Amino acid sequence: MSFIDSTKTTADRGIRRRTVLKGAMLAALAPSAAFAASGSAKITGLEVVRVRPRGSSQSGVPYVEIVTDEGAKGYGGPLYNEQARSMQQLVAPLQKLLVGQNPEPQELDFLSIWNDLYPGKPLTTYAEGRDPLTGETVWNKRRKSRHTPTGNIITALSAVDNALWDIRGKLAGQPVYRMLGGKREKLRAYLSIVPGDDFRKVFAQAKSLYEDGHTAQKWFFRWGPPDGEAGFKKVVGLVEGLRTTLGDDARLMFDFLIGYRGRCDWDVDYAIRVAKAIAPFKPFWLEEPFSPEEIEAYRRLRGETDIPLATGEHAYGRWHLKPFLDEKLIRFVQADPEWCGGLSELLAICKLTSRYQGVQLIPHGHHVLAAAHVVASQLESLCPMVEHGIAWLPGRQRAQTRSISPVAGYLATPHEPGLGPDIDWERFERA
Repeated sequence: MSFIDSTKTTADRGIRRRTVLKGAMLAALAPSAAFAASGSAKITGLEVVRVRPRGSSQSGVPYVEIVTDEGAKGYGGPLYNEQARSMQQLVAPLQKLLVGQNPEPQELDFLSIWNDLYPGKPLTTYAEGRDPLTGETVWNKRRKSRHTPTGNIITALSAVDNALWDIRGKLAGQPVYRMLGGKREKLRAYLSIVPGDDFRKVFAQAKSLYEDGHTAQKWFFRWGPPDGEAGFKKVVGLVEGLRTTLGDDARLMFDFLIGYRGRCDWDVDYAIRVAKAIAPFKPFWLEEPFSPEEIEAYRRLRGETDIPLATGEHAYGRWHLKPFLDEKLIRFVQADPEWCGGLSELLAICKLTSRYQGVQLIPHGHHVLAAAHVVASQLESLCPMVEHGIAWLPGRQRAQTRSISPVAGYLATPHEPGLGPDIDWERFERA
């Protein structure tokens, strides 16, 4: 999808939907296809379902479920709480929009759904620094929470987009990356790790993981300006100790940790001081030291350090990221298909990113399934790695038929039809 596709009208999109070439999908059907895709499947329902272990009294974890008349069901999730609340409010209009439609054409995507639900509210306004729903200026404003109210809606629609891709793969009897022309059956993965306070244990853990083949590691800074000089020394000590322990060949990245004191408490002067102090230890990147819209802070930091900067996990679509790319503020785009607009929008962000020399896209790892399929469908020079958070991804995969994780630094691309391991209904039930 080109960068200007958002200007297409609803009528244009309707023509494209009717003229999409379904033959290529049908010709590629695997003999073991779980569903007899006729090319005329119809969506019959969309809802938020809660999934819990069988026999438990838990409230359950929410997913988006889309059902078709051919038996294929697509899932997006698990959803975080605000995302699920936004999704509940969207169920009725989405049912009206999607029920009766064929889910197979790829033009039925996040962008077309957004434009149908919010006509006259184009996402292109993000490139101008305005929220598309409220019209408010967002540049150089610090977020009060991880996601904005508009962002919660976008993340909800991301789950819908991912569920549609899950259905397409199941109807075609193929993993999604194969449908996209991808051939990469294993992907390099980096581990994301939150350090404890005992650096001896931290460095021992890092070394153990490194010796197991996990040579790319990202560690989080848990300290900032409120921690004073002692916190600053911990930041620098973490970087220095990891480099000393692992040696020059380790790929080390560092990220500000969101969570303990709100959205972000780094200021520009502090970030510049940290960047200069850790530069001798050659970090591969410094990730999201500021709130996603604080573009002036990124400009100032970019002018004071040669450490590559990474951001984008909290960006909502390609237009939110384009100013950072145009100004060459970042070297790594970290858009997340669970949040940015789904797998469809991440593919569009890949296409956009490819136009900027020396910039790579490595998706943020809120989950791993959709991200892995996108990375596997792209050139390794553009999308070299996936992220695996050792603290959170096992839990996000709890309800799957199997959990996937990297071995010796590499992740096997999911091979099941659709996005990968489905919900295990033998172990789990609807709450």
